[in-house]
Amino acid sequence: MAFPQSLQPLPQDAMRLRAFTAGEAEREVEPPHGGETGGGVWGVIWGVGGLCWLIVTGTALLWMLPLSGVQIGKFYVLTSGARAVQHLFVFCVAALAYRVAVALGWPDGHWPRARVIALNTLLALGVVAFGPVALALAGGLVDARFSEMRQTLGAWSPLSGMWQFWATPVRFFLLPYVLGLCAVALALMRRRQHHEALRAAHLASACAAARMAMLSAQLQPHFLFNSLHAISVLIEDSPPQAAAMLARLGDFLRHALESSHWPWTDVASELAGLEAYLAVQQMRFSDRLRIEIDASPDSLPSMLPALLLQPLAENAIEHGRDGGGAVLCVRVTSEIVAGRLRLQVNNSMPRLAVTLATEEYGHGLRNVELRLRAAYGRDAHLRVAPDPQGGTTAFLDLPNREFTGERVARRMAR
Repeated sequence: MAFPQSLQPLPQDAMRLRAFTAGEAEREVEPPHGGETGGGVWGVIWGVGGLCWLIVTGTALLWMLPLSGVQIGKFYVLTSGARAVQHLFVFCVAALAYRVAVALGWPDGHWPRARVIALNTLLALGVVAFGPVALALAGGLVDARFSEMRQTLGAWSPLSGMWQFWATPVRFFLLPYVLGLCAVALALMRRRQHHEALRAAHLASACAAARMAMLSAQLQPHFLFNSLHAISVLIEDSPPQAAAMLARLGDFLRHALESSHWPWTDVASELAGLEAYLAVQQMRFSDRLRIEIDASPDSLPSMLPALLLQPLAENAIEHGRDGGGAVLCVRVTSEIVAGRLRLQVNNSMPRLAVTLATEEYGHGLRNVELRLRAAYGRDAHLRVAPDPQGGTTAFLDLPNREFTGERVARRMAR
């Protein structure tokens, strides 16, 4: 007397089982490539694939529960415990097949894909063929039906009695195997997409930082030559003032060089560097230039690209000089408005007639615009327009961001 692989299910039971699995069986996904790390793949196989098998096993146990441990003629029906062990044995073999399927991947080309499909078909048939062996082992080990176990194992032959051998295992184990493979493939593809998205974000961030550093480096020779020219004018006329200008220029160059290592800074540091630059200009133009810096305390920790304000202040001074002896006032303000960082650099003259078009930007403004695009995309804006109170103002509207603890530590370590 051997173990029956199953009893013929009642029609309504078969319909119930098919309805339970039909939706999942329709899902077909490409198996992921074999480039995943082994530990991660096994975790997905045991977790996601195991969950699919657990659901199917629970359904099978509930289905066969009324006949658990019943003797029907010369056939003995396994108890629920033995049936659960049988499914566990088959899933362990299926897990090995899943790992091989993942390693095969989904290559390009029709013939390589046909070969992968053929190999996956053989893997599925191998798992299904193990079903009767698992049935015999579970009956012997759990239900102690050793004579039936030996008889079932002795009669096990996939090549003889093809229909009798394959009909029940295929019905019981092919669908769970395919469902588990689809679920594992979907989970691995989703995880890979997540990793690729993170990698793309890191690459974009690194690219933006490199571009910002490059644009910042383009500014340094520009302001350095202008400042050295201003100092050279004072060397013969006023050596003490030239020495003071050199000292303040050194302060600003230190700030500029630090920005080449770290393209982001906070408003407080940016204004400190800008103050050193404006001090050089103040000494250059003496009483013909007046500087005002006004920053709200809540804006000081906000982060922005380093050296962002310097070309705006330089533009305000260079375009505001009229040579007629009038005092030029340059005012820099910083504040948080509606959760965004607002910066303004204003000169008292001249006053633009209309807002300056982007294509009319010179070197300095174009550099600022490019750095904004690299740092924020379309979430930051530069506008150079006439000021309602006179003169011209460069308006910067940026997202309000602050350094995380990790970034502060990295900046402090430099």
